[in-house]
Amino acid sequence: MGDFRDAMSKVFDVINKVCAIVLLVTYVLFAFNANLDFIHNDVIMGIINFIMYYGPLIIAALVCVEFAIKRNIIIQIIIYALIALVVIFQFFPGTWNAFMGG
Repeated sequence: MGDFRDAMSKVFDVINKVCAIVLLVTYVLFAFNANLDFIHNDVIMGIINFIMYYGPLIIAALVCVEFAIKRNIIIQIIIYALIALVVIFQFFPGTWNAFMGG
């Protein structure tokens, strides 16, 4: 069982790194566009905004899952429940308004 946990931890580690690079590139694109205004397509800006909003949440969830894989079942249940709560609350209308300060 330890080999499976180690292998899954390595898989999540790679996924975390790829997601972090994508998020960083997205922030760079956003910063350049804020100063140079070269992206005029609303769909692309929507994708950038989506990644900027959900990217940190996805990376945090993946890091927590990577941490939980190597722990006992009680810790895993707690971490998975916390991730589920955050995801569920993302669907409440007031969450976006509170996040945006409105």
